[in-house]
Amino acid sequence: MSDLRANLDQLHISDDGAERIRQNLKMEMAAEAIVSWCRESIRQADVIIGQGKNMYVYRNGVVITVHEASKAIITAHPVKPKIRPMKPSEYGCLPEFLYQSIFIPEGVTSPPRDIIRDPQIFAYIKDFGSRAGDLGVAAEQNGQIIGAAWTRLMSGFGHIDEETPELAISILPEFRGLGVGTKLMKKLFSILRADGFTRLSLSVQKNNPALGFYEGLGFRITQEKPDHVGHEDCIMMKDLI
Repeated sequence: MSDLRANLDQLHISDDGAERIRQNLKMEMAAEAIVSWCRESIRQADVIIGQGKNMYVYRNGVVITVHEASKAIITAHPVKPKIRPMKPSEYGCLPEFLYQSIFIPEGVTSPPRDIIRDPQIFAYIKDFGSRAGDLGVAAEQNGQIIGAAWTRLMSGFGHIDEETPELAISILPEFRGLGVGTKLMKKLFSILRADGFTRLSLSVQKNNPALGFYEGLGFRITQEKPDHVGHEDCIMMKDLI
C-alpha cells in the first residue's frame, strides 16, 4: 500500500485502459484526467489490497486495478462482489467475520479479538459445517471474501425454537454501505428455502443501526430482553414462505 502511494507519479494508463474506465464508470474524461482521478483516489483509499500481480484500490464503492510492477492503471469499476455459497475450505475465515459482526457503538473501544472465544459467542462457528442448518454464503471481490452470512440451529442469543436457524452476518468494514449485506441475505434466504426452512431468527442490540436494515428485509421484532452482558437486545424473526 505504502509503495503505491509513494510512487503516484509513476502511474500511467493506456488508451484501452482509459476507455474501459470511461465505459465502466460512465466518465467523460481524457486519459490524463483519469490518471489524476486515480491518484487522488489512491491517496484517499479506504483499503488497498495486493493480490498476485495487481493492487486493488477501493474508494467510495469503486475498485481501481493497478499492475504493481509497472504502475499501469488497468481498469476501474463499481464494487460488484460475486455472491455464492461458502465453500467448506473457507470456513476458516469465520472467526474474523464473527469478530467483525460484533456491534461497537460510536466512542466505544473495540474489544480484544479473543472475545469470540467466549463460549456463547464461539458457539456460532464452532465446528461449523458439522451439522444440519450450518449454511453459509460469501461475497467475493477479486478473489477475496469481503462478507459472509451464515446460519446454525442452536440455542443462541436469537433462539426461537429448535426448527428455526439463527443468523449471523458480517461485512468487512471497508465494504459496508455498498449493498453487499442485502445481496448476501437474499442469497441466503433462497438457500434456506431450498433446504426446507420456513423462518429465520437473529438477535440485534436495540441501539444498533442494523435493526433498520433487518426490518427492511422483512424481519420483525418478537421479543426484547437484556443479553448476557446487560445490553438491550431485540430478537427478530423472518418468515421465508
